[in-house]
Amino acid sequence: MDEVNVLVDQLRQRNPVTRKRAAERLGALGEGAAVAVQPLIDALDDKDGEVRHAAGTALRRVGLPAGAAVPGLVKALKAADAGTRFRAARALRKIGPAAEKAVPALTAALADPEPEVRHQAAVALAEFGSASAQAVPDLIPLLTDAEIDVRWAAAYALGAIGPAAKKAATALTKAAKDAHPDVQREAGDALRKVNAKAKKKG
Repeated sequence: MDEVNVLVDQLRQRNPVTRKRAAERLGALGEGAAVAVQPLIDALDDKDGEVRHAAGTALRRVGLPAGAAVPGLVKALKAADAGTRFRAARALRKIGPAAEKAVPALTAALADPEPEVRHQAAVALAEFGSASAQAVPDLIPLLTDAEIDVRWAAAYALGAIGPAAKKAATALTKAAKDAHPDVQREAGDALRKVNAKAKKKG
């Protein structure tokens, strides 16, 4: 606890290198740094980009105890810096079910101009299963995204959503013939999950 308090104090120091190192160390402590969640949330607004990145990564590593960080991470999804947006999405994914309220913001992030943010937002949405159903219309276009990782993530998320993503069946059928084998496999798997679960439900 003493180390955490010292690191929290360092997060408020004037030297950005000190703040960055403090955030990195808190992240290394994982759940042991749960009491530092609020200071780390505050650090997401740090004027130094590297500090913001380190804070986002730290919150991801803290995991479930960081549920209180969700509002701050949602705000970070709209940051001007792509790295901050990426780390915010990844942190929300790590937090898991406690971050379900972030689904609307993650859905909006699917339209991010940076492919790594679109990818991470889709993978994060997969964590919430059917609770991410509202994202289906925004995930479908990503099945034809120019980036392989984004196409794969879209298929993965749709499969995780399950029967609530049945409107994506046609697009998934096409995606199962994607030029990249990883996308083919993930789309085919998602299609089977959607159809199989939908039939059981009906």
